[in-house]
Amino acid sequence: MSKVPVPSTFRDRKAANPAITDAELLNSGNTSASPATDSDVTVVGAGIHGLLYSIGTRFRWPDAPIKLSVFEKATRPQWKIGESTLPYFAAWTNTVGLKPEYLLRIFTLHDGLEFYTLDRENQPEYTDFCSGGPPPNLNIAYQLQRAMSELVFTIFAQRNGIDVWHGHAADVQNTVVSAEGDVIPIKNVTSNQEIVTKSPLLVDATGRFRQFASKAARVKRFEDGFNQDAFWAYFVSEREDEIENELRGFEAGHTNHICFPEGWMYLIRMISWDGSPLPNLIDMVNYVLDHAAAGTPHDEVPSTAELAKMFGLTYRFIWSIGYATRSDTTWPEDLTPYGSNEAERRFNFITQKYQKLTAVMKLFTRLEDHYGSDFEKWQIRKQLNYQSAVVSGPGWITIGDGLGFTNPLLSPGINTGIASDALAAELTYKVLRAKTEEEKRVIWKKYDDFAAAAIPSLHKMNQFLYLCLLHPTLGGRIAFMWALMAGHAKDKYAIARIGFNIEIERYSEFAENWHWGAQTEDYVSIANKVIEVLGKNHVDQRPTDAQVQEIVDHSEMLRKAAVEANRYLGFPFRFDAWFRNFGPQIEYDPEKYPYADSIAALCHNCKTWNPRRADWRICANCGVDRPQSEYEIQYTPPLPAEYLLGFATVAPLESFNEDQRAFLVAHRAAEQLKHKLLTPTNYTGATPDPLPPMMMVWPPPPKPHVMTSPAVPYYTTPAAMEEVTEAVEAMKM
Repeated sequence: MSKVPVPSTFRDRKAANPAITDAELLNSGNTSASPATDSDVTVVGAGIHGLLYSIGTRFRWPDAPIKLSVFEKATRPQWKIGESTLPYFAAWTNTVGLKPEYLLRIFTLHDGLEFYTLDRENQPEYTDFCSGGPPPNLNIAYQLQRAMSELVFTIFAQRNGIDVWHGHAADVQNTVVSAEGDVIPIKNVTSNQEIVTKSPLLVDATGRFRQFASKAARVKRFEDGFNQDAFWAYFVSEREDEIENELRGFEAGHTNHICFPEGWMYLIRMISWDGSPLPNLIDMVNYVLDHAAAGTPHDEVPSTAELAKMFGLTYRFIWSIGYATRSDTTWPEDLTPYGSNEAERRFNFITQKYQKLTAVMKLFTRLEDHYGSDFEKWQIRKQLNYQSAVVSGPGWITIGDGLGFTNPLLSPGINTGIASDALAAELTYKVLRAKTEEEKRVIWKKYDDFAAAAIPSLHKMNQFLYLCLLHPTLGGRIAFMWALMAGHAKDKYAIARIGFNIEIERYSEFAENWHWGAQTEDYVSIANKVIEVLGKNHVDQRPTDAQVQEIVDHSEMLRKAAVEANRYLGFPFRFDAWFRNFGPQIEYDPEKYPYADSIAALCHNCKTWNPRRADWRICANCGVDRPQSEYEIQYTPPLPAEYLLGFATVAPLESFNEDQRAFLVAHRAAEQLKHKLLTPTNYTGATPDPLPPMMMVWPPPPKPHVMTSPAVPYYTTPAAMEEVTEAVEAMKM
């Protein structure tokens, strides 16, 4: 194990002063003893976007003396909905040094997206679509308990010189924002003492409340039946292994979606630290971040279970389960038989309407005690869909959900919302250096244009996806294939093509141009076709066979043209291994391609999902040694040599298994020798005869020394072969 010392700083502070409040304890981690009366940037709201923006600004401009102060009304990080993240979020955390070796001790693995589309008229039939995540040696994603994620980012911000003040509320009504500077009254919610802080830039990170953006303009609603309501609760399950009996291919490590014409259900499994003492949590998070700073290898970081024991914490795995339904859903006139409140009634009505949902929910038990006695056991949020007409002005901007929100189906809240955080961080330093308001408006225009285009594009994606859910063929074959393909393989901004390896200086450029590919020509075309054909269908009206075929034909036309133009093919996209039911040319054939790569495995000891990665051999949750069958990626179909070589350019060599490393080292040595032997300066006299070719193959054939495939050219002489053999043997030692 690493020699990183175990801190007790915050437990000691609590022991020395038992009356210290949560806010005082958290605030004692700040660099300053009290809130500053002036800052370069004042951030109102310490939710995830306020923290990501602040951290991003600090890391994007490390040499700039930007003073950031973050104020949060809540006395400690609170629970929030929106727990699923994607590799794009993890690509950002990687840029600031928060890598999966460490975050997987605190959060839960998210390794893919699964969508089941129910056939309402032919129950319990359904279609399925699954997209595995990237190989874990490239990147992974996380399921977040939001109270814990905000705590982690608060502590990380403080460790990097950003003051985050909990229990301090901005007086929105009496705040003055102007080109001459902002004056923001801040009230301590416990003592009622007030200070006034001044800064040239105020960042509204109050999310859907839009506390400052709402003063600039009224919110815009998309009144077309897709302004969804969401209702949810938290559950546990002692019968997780039975879910696959109801849903083929089900893995708890995925974000799972069960879709139907009125909307969809989500099932997210995550670690909950609810009930653990705050001082102990802070010390534990600091300890994990100390390991991150020290670069401790994955297998030397204490497991989640070990951390809980070391710091006196409790945790458990829970499920966040809920629905997001269209606003034009047909409800019974009297919902009272379905529960005690509106959220429970709606939840139970939809569940009982579908045989498959009823069968799945029998495997779960709702939590009665989660988040304390004051927490409403059933939650509901209405009118999710909106857009802010104005997102910046003299002396202020809004970020994250302040720009707008469409629907959580493809997790845009954090995963596309982070684009606003990154772009705002990119522009902040330039704005602070600008001398006039006219110069600042020119700089912020890029931000305004980004927001003006992003939300309508995501809303069109929302319409497209929901209309496809009217028929199981469209859900399984059209909707999610296009979203995943157009998003991840987007021309010029396919971050997957560089293995999610990106520096923070370039992250904004990728993030602001991603948006699930919702602005790409192919995606807009298929979305427009679906809206044209099905846009007038009522939610209770099943599409005709002719309507479905018209959409399928249009999709096939686009797919064939894209394949012919090589628009989405090529490293690292192996569609027959990435998309279940699709072939290498993105052709739909469930009978021929009912498989996909397995990039995560269930721990044989604790039944927790872990990434398959050859150098991560212990379970991140329980710490046991995993057998080879659990830590190696199962490639189906086998990984071609050119893909293995491609992965090797963007992933650590140690993350491959022994046979793969032997192949890669041998290939590297061979290429070096090829270059050496074919360099004219190595010869005198006449031009030498061409060297006889020898071919290597990956995957290795049954007899590893027999190499017959022409996949990778390999030039050699007896002396060269000896050198290659020595290199391979040295690697194995």
